[in-house]
Amino acid sequence: MTDCCALALEASSDRLGLAARRGQQVEYFEAQPARTATADVYAHARELLGRLGAGFADLDYVAFGRGPGSFTGVRVAAAVAQALAYARVIPVCRISSLAVLAAGAGPGLHAICVDARMGRVYAALYQVTGDAAPLALMPEMLVDPATFRFPGDAACSALGDGWQAWPALLQRHQSRLAALHPGLLPSALDLLSMADRDFAAGRTVAAADALPEYLGQAPVSLPARTE
Repeated sequence: MTDCCALALEASSDRLGLAARRGQQVEYFEAQPARTATADVYAHARELLGRLGAGFADLDYVAFGRGPGSFTGVRVAAAVAQALAYARVIPVCRISSLAVLAAGAGPGLHAICVDARMGRVYAALYQVTGDAAPLALMPEMLVDPATFRFPGDAACSALGDGWQAWPALLQRHQSRLAALHPGLLPSALDLLSMADRDFAAGRTVAAADALPEYLGQAPVSLPARTE
């Protein structure tokens, strides 16, 4: 991993984030609100890698936040990751954006609700311990916030904008919520750290399988393209 060159893209929220690593050196870019035009993402990625003295041809792997989240953002991140992987014949780390959000919150039990619009939220429950990858305690789901209840009764922190979007959901869990962090967003730096572990362990996918996660929907194929 010492000489590994990698690029991570996270665009599942209202923030676009990119992180690049070459050896021990890391560069990072973020923009909020997100600008996820494909050409802009390529330009930011090229600039980040350039700061490291590298280019797309030097990549050993690429990672992206697979969602769920912003339909457009997740789709663009997946398309860019897939295109780079096809062109360079490199693997992809496809990582849950909700797990990335949990990682950014640090150690603890985290109940995640992200507003999915149209009367639904994306829900997940993650345990974060030390530097280990977040552990999913329930499947990520697309749920009705009017009736959904997280399993268990252990104290947890609340992450995601769904808690504020649906006050009744917040009230239903009020007794077990130790903290509320609706403004925390998935970070490309956390994504890169998680992807480094997955890459080292061989937990990668081929370019053809680098698809977004649309909970409650069938996977959507993306056209392979390069910059």
